[in-house]
Amino acid sequence: MNEFESADGPLERALDRALGRTCERPQVPKDFRRRFEAALARAAEPDLAALRSRLESEQHAQLARLESRYVRLRRRTLGTLIGAAFATGAAATLALPWMERHLGADGPRVLTAVGGAVGLAIAFLSWRAHARSDAL
Repeated sequence: MNEFESADGPLERALDRALGRTCERPQVPKDFRRRFEAALARAAEPDLAALRSRLESEQHAQLARLESRYVRLRRRTLGTLIGAAFATGAAATLALPWMERHLGADGPRVLTAVGGAVGLAIAFLSWRAHARSDAL
C-alpha cells in the first residue's frame, strides 16, 4: 500500500489541514436536530389514502394506454386484412385468365391451391413468431 492509498497518509493529513484552514464549518440552526427528527417521523408515516389514490390513477392511466394501443392494433390489423383481400382479388383476376390459357380447366384449382398454401405458410410463420416471443 502506498501513501496515496492510506487514509492516514501524509498527503491526506496535509489536505485535511489545508481544507480546515480554508473552509469554514457551516452554522447549523439550533433546532436542526428537532426539525430533522420530525421530518424523519413524517417520512416514515405512510399516507395510505394518498398512496392508494396515486397508484389507482397510475393504473387507470396504464390501462387507458393499453386499451388505446389495442384498439390501434385492431384497426391496423383490420386495414391490413382488407388491403390484402383486395390485393389478392386483383391478383387472382389478373392471374386467372393467364392460368386458364396455360393450364386449361385446372387453372382455377391450381390458383385456389396456391392461394391456400400461401395462406397456410403466412399463418404458420405468424404462429412461430408468436411462440418465440412467448418463450422469451
